[in-house]
Amino acid sequence: MNTGKHSIEWLYHEQLKIDKEWAIQTPKGFKWWADKNAQTIEVLDEVIGPDNDIGYLISVRTEFLSDLEITDQALTMVNTILMPFASMAGVVYDEKKRTLDLCSLVRVHQGISGWMNPLISLAAIIQIGEVAIMGSAMAEALGAKESISGHPENGMRSHPDELAQGIADFIAPLGKQPCKWSEKEFHNAVEAHMKQPPALLATAGELGFTVEFPFGETNSSLCQIMGSQPHPRYGNGLFLLQSFSIGRFSDPDGIRLALSLNAKELTSNPSGYGFGSYAYRDEKIHFTSFFPNAMYKPGLLPNLYFACAARAKEMSLHLTDCDWTEKSFSLRRNAWAHL
Repeated sequence: MNTGKHSIEWLYHEQLKIDKEWAIQTPKGFKWWADKNAQTIEVLDEVIGPDNDIGYLISVRTEFLSDLEITDQALTMVNTILMPFASMAGVVYDEKKRTLDLCSLVRVHQGISGWMNPLISLAAIIQIGEVAIMGSAMAEALGAKESISGHPENGMRSHPDELAQGIADFIAPLGKQPCKWSEKEFHNAVEAHMKQPPALLATAGELGFTVEFPFGETNSSLCQIMGSQPHPRYGNGLFLLQSFSIGRFSDPDGIRLALSLNAKELTSNPSGYGFGSYAYRDEKIHFTSFFPNAMYKPGLLPNLYFACAARAKEMSLHLTDCDWTEKSFSLRRNAWAHL
């Protein structure tokens, strides 16, 4: 079974229930207009996993801004307003087209498609809502234009699809409830999976856990997943933060590095789950995600942990040119051991 094709068909026909009047087929998926910004959902490539299982890279991309010149001032604004508050998508800048899009990218294979496909659909709904909420204000602030378009034959929609109201009607109301992930789930995830490599050290709190991974020859990177940090738009859920020290960079250069990582992670080669965004702050590259309560799934925490581990491994190699080896997991590397 072609899991990628099956996922696309499920998203189109069953989950998003897309009206053919506002969609066109593409060679690898479809493009549709829930409102005034086009969204494209496609299988980008076929990949082979570590156990030789066949997976597929599924991309969700929503057109956001056009005619955008990335000046130092624009970089600062994007890094301050958009990148640190990412939920299920990150911003990707195309220098040639001068466009800024919201993008998500994940690997899907048969073993995880049952729970991953609904996450992809929620990422799509969030992207639609975010461009509608932020498009006009961000275009004005950045001196850009909104990436508005219509169906090539049917033109602009007179009324948005009901999914364009998904944030207000479904996601945000559930965020007013307490965090769906329980203290027990965080503790169980640590005890079951983080007492050995690829973790150096892990601890669980009341509603969250903190884990360290090897980074470079002697250092570590920090990963935190917390249910106690609500999102300003979506309320309660899971906040994910990974941090990687990169030393002295000018702010514009650090932000450009974060944007380049977004371009790689969210359009071609996700190291973990491509739900979220990189950002730059305080001589560190941070990867942030937020999973609203609406995305609660039992057993999601261990999967997020292993995705974060894959990202930490890739970032160690990319930023320090050091891959993980057996020596990487010496207790002497633990950052806490140096205090």
